[in-house]
Amino acid sequence: MNQTKYLKKFILVLIIFSTQIFAQDPVTLRLDDNGIASYQSIFIADFDFLQVGAVEDLFDIILTKEKGEVREATFTITLIQNNAEVLATIITNKFDIPASETPHTWTISNKELANESFSFDGVSNISISESKLEDTASDLQDKILASSQIPVGLYTLTSRMTYTYIDPVSNQPTDYTTNTSADINIVVSNPTLINLITPGVLLNSGFSYDVYSEQPILQWNGNSGDYEVLVFKKESEFSSVEDILNSEPIWSDNREEINGALSIQYPDIDALPLEYGKTYVWMVRSFINTSSGENVINSEPWEFTLMDPSKAQGVENMAKQELEQLLRQLLGDNAEAVIRDLDGFAISSMRINGSTISTQELYQFIEKYRDQERQIYDLLIRSSN
Repeated sequence: MNQTKYLKKFILVLIIFSTQIFAQDPVTLRLDDNGIASYQSIFIADFDFLQVGAVEDLFDIILTKEKGEVREATFTITLIQNNAEVLATIITNKFDIPASETPHTWTISNKELANESFSFDGVSNISISESKLEDTASDLQDKILASSQIPVGLYTLTSRMTYTYIDPVSNQPTDYTTNTSADINIVVSNPTLINLITPGVLLNSGFSYDVYSEQPILQWNGNSGDYEVLVFKKESEFSSVEDILNSEPIWSDNREEINGALSIQYPDIDALPLEYGKTYVWMVRSFINTSSGENVINSEPWEFTLMDPSKAQGVENMAKQELEQLLRQLLGDNAEAVIRDLDGFAISSMRINGSTISTQELYQFIEKYRDQERQIYDLLIRSSN
């Protein structure tokens, strides 16, 4: 008899304990991306929620509550670098959510939090208590101060809510801390690289660069993924950068046409034809998607002169000049030693898989294998000497 009584008590305790363990929080949270994950650069000011009206669209908090009342709730939003160090923290003042006849879901944007324009009851708006850059991020302070941007890296945006829930049946209060069921992962790249490769030399550098094709291939390096190429006619030997930028380009590409590529060929239609003996200036404009709108970075302007191939000094000199330029772009400071080793060799043609190609076509061929590893099984250099 006693054993049966103890067994019933044990089962009752087990049921109560299991119910507490597996009971779902009366509030669920989810973070939804509202633009923050697509930004290549994020300005730290967009996490200063005490500057009312200063922020852009970043994220939404999706909150679902059961029927009961929520009291003395606070949101804590954190930006974490590499899943370790907290970079920024935003904490709200305490707020209440009234009871409802049925469960209810709200969407709260970061703008509404920053502008203190969101309310659960139509009377009391959620306000910000703290919005700060953490002291633990002191090693990043110099980088942030220099650019006003969050440094390059991987980040996680997360949120939690602490509150007291009043059960609508028992009217008993229970304290909870609910974390977001889904966080937002962010990759900050802060693109700044944009270097021209070929053809040409820096505008007004005192050097000249000749091309022999009316449709030269324009090539560059960059890390934004969104580019526009502009070509200008140099009207005066002493045209400045300002003169060039204030003039009308004779051709500019369509940004969608490049679609992340790092080269484009000057077209033979829908563009003014290049003229022999004339000098042209080209540059690349890079577009960067940031949390404060689109930023634009211009490359250095380069110039080249179109020469008539029939009046050139010879194919060998043309090929040698283009090859040396290519080597300098590919090898950097190591190129000069290779160029000295080639001194005395006459370059008449270059072939890949039996087909004669130009230097620009060689660069395009090499460009296909960027960031890849390939093993060369056979390399044959023929000399006419």
